[in-house]
Formats: sequence, structure tokens, C-alpha cells
Amino acid sequence: MLKFKFNYLENILAYQKGEYWNEIDETRTFTGSFGSQGFKLEQGWISFTIYETKIRAFYKDQESPWFTYYRKDLPREYPLIFTFTAKDEVEKINGKWRNKHE
Repeated sequence: MLKFKFNYLENILAYQKGEYWNEIDETRTFTGSFGSQGFKLEQGWISFTIYETKIRAFYKDQESPWFTYYRKDLPREYPLIFTFTAKDEVEKINGKWRNKHE
């Protein structure tokens, strides 16, 4: 699973590959639903919604034959370094996103 570093103050995202951080180019950014800021990745996309006390990250991984979605609430820290795990997997049931492992 990729390790991400997000600078929410400047809207910059990088992912770790080996011992190096690779920054996502500005041409691969988008504005999502409800004001989220997103980044197109090689195998999917990730978006961030910034709230007063937290940052919600939503990640669509297309690495396998099917899509896997992840959601994680993160503290408003700078820089914010994190990774997604299986416990962050979500699925849409009756129009609502729910944790897949609850």
C-alpha cells in the first residue's frame, strides 16, 4: 500500500516509492464533490475534504481487477503522513459508505 504525504495548506500530495517521495503534478488535480480536493494517481485517485477539526481522505484503488475504496479521518497536522490499511476499506450500501469490516 502506498504511503502518502499531504500538505493541506498548499494542496500538495506526494507518495513514497522506495526511499524517495514523488510529488503529484498540479495537472493531475481536480475539485471533487462537496469541495474536496483530489489527485489522479496511476492506479486510481485520492481526495481530501478539510473540516474544522479533521481531514477526511477517500481513496479509490484500481490496482486489482475490481475497485477497492478506503476512507480515513486524519488530524489536521502538517505535514500529514499516512497510509491506508484493510481496516480503512469501505463499501457503499443503500447509498451510504460504511466500513467493510464492521
